[in-house]
Amino acid sequence: MMEKLPRVTVPYHAGRILHPKVLKNILRDGEITIEEFKDLLK
Repeated sequence: MMEKLPRVTVPYHAGRILHPKVLKNILRDGEITIEEFKDLLK
């Protein structure tokens, strides 16, 4: 059986930047730390 992964909805509005608090909440919902996210961006 496959591992159940968290589902996260990411808002998208053309030409707009996500507020830092929104990004932090998305990462929390996805069960990923800020440090892990930064590593993925490298």
